Amino acid sequence: MRLFDRVQSTDVDRRELQLTALACSVICVLTVGMAVLMYPVVFLREAPTGRTIQIAFVGFCVLSVLLAGYLWDRQMVIQHLRAEMIEERKRIVQAQRQASAELLKTIPDLNSFQDRLTMEFRRTAATSQALSILIMVVTFPPAGSLILEKSILLGDAAKVIARRLREEDSIYVLSSGCFAVVLPGTEKSTAKRVAARLAEGLADAAGVSHRFTWTMSVVNYPEDASTAHGIEEAVLGMVPQDPPSRGTQETLVGQAR
Repeated sequence: MRLFDRVQSTDVDRRELQLTALACSVICVLTVGMAVLMYPVVFLREAPTGRTIQIAFVGFCVLSVLLAGYLWDRQMVIQHLRAEMIEERKRIVQAQRQASAELLKTIPDLNSFQDRLTMEFRRTAATSQALSILIMVVTFPPAGSLILEKSILLGDAAKVIARRLREEDSIYVLSSGCFAVVLPGTEKSTAKRVAARLAEGLADAAGVSHRFTWTMSVVNYPEDASTAHGIEEAVLGMVPQDPPSRGTQETLVGQAR
């Protein structure tokens, strides 16, 4: 049978504050009670005797035990709820990590990008249109460089990019933290506007704490390269081999901030 009220996980912080205030009050009550009971013994020549003082003593002892038991029970309940909340957060993070990993696995890799680039270049050259490749490199602050967090953040970035592309556009993973977006029939100026639009979404995903930053570069045919091999070399030259750092590339970094 439950003796005390049930504490909800959503009220842990408020109940803990109440418990702290109650503990301080209990300490004050017990201190005053002990002082009242001890005063006659210490300061009076003849200590009072009789049933009244005995009842007061027994009541004080019972009250002390009950209050100590209540505080102990509440403290155990709060610690148990906090442990459950920590486990729940771990399960949520694990689920987010798994979802992000599955999402990243569905995105084509470098080999698929090379095949698509060759095909799009032939079609573009035959129709005298433009072709732009948008390269995005995601970086993480040193304080947030945990592997679990990186996986989740990369998944968030990939979601933002995929949601803001046209049907004919496609996204690829060139390396860890590096994405490429093929923009068929897109001039370089238009590609920069697309980059700015993506930057708005990435700024929202990064949040006010700037969980990650990014750099964006554009390679365009025919402005930057005149052959498919030249475009591929330009793109691969921007793919970081080590953890990416902010370089001297032509970037569109957080323009919406």
